[in-house]
Amino acid sequence: MELGRQELNFSFPELGREIWHFPLLERAMSIAIKLLEIFPSTANGRIIWADKLSQAKGRWNRRWWAEKGGLWIAISLFDEFLPENTGLFSLIFGLALKRCMEEFNLKEVKIKWINDLHYQEKKLAGVLIERYKDWYIVGIGVNVNNPFPEFLKAINLKTLLNQEVKVEKVLYFFIKWLSFYLGFLRFYERKFLEENPVENLIVKDFKQFSDTLGKWVRYGFDLEKRPLESIVGKVLDIGDRGELILKTEEEIHKILSGEISYLEE
Repeated sequence: MELGRQELNFSFPELGREIWHFPLLERAMSIAIKLLEIFPSTANGRIIWADKLSQAKGRWNRRWWAEKGGLWIAISLFDEFLPENTGLFSLIFGLALKRCMEEFNLKEVKIKWINDLHYQEKKLAGVLIERYKDWYIVGIGVNVNNPFPEFLKAINLKTLLNQEVKVEKVLYFFIKWLSFYLGFLRFYERKFLEENPVENLIVKDFKQFSDTLGKWVRYGFDLEKRPLESIVGKVLDIGDRGELILKTEEEIHKILSGEISYLEE
């Protein structure tokens, strides 16, 4: 396989200093792991960017339609965060996506916990976070101009804005805001260790930009294949560590992983 490489002048301190651009890949996250092994010294913040993915997957190996015209990337990030802040780390990607959409004046786009982006319950973007040794490999997919099957409950930027959008522009704004939230998470942890805590901007912004709070939801792991193992409850809050606080008839649950679907009220 011939590796393509593209340099974009993002001028961000950590993310996007090294971008590998491919016309076609099976999975961007797999290439991110391979390049991490070959070139570990520059892996932190490296972006793998494909115009099209032939075997893209979402959570629980669900197929993701990643045709040309969308933004399909994987980012490798070294895990130097406090273990108790895993939930906050997961939230920042949805926040960066939401802020990216606001650059296009799309105020009605919302985050569904943990980090899905949707417009009137039609999926606009998604995030998949995997662990590899001491690293996070994060896959991000954004429907920009790309087509997708009619049976999917999805939407793209082209439809929302009634015009084609430059994929590079979406990438730039996403990396801009992800850099912001990554920087804040590090600042937040430093202040915590110094015993001089500051307001948790990640949780504050999530509450502002998400429509999950107050919703009745079904929660579980792989709701499509394991619906009988799910529970139903009302979302009361998001905790200081990014956990979903869910009230069922029996008890209150504090949840850091899994998925939810909204129920009609």
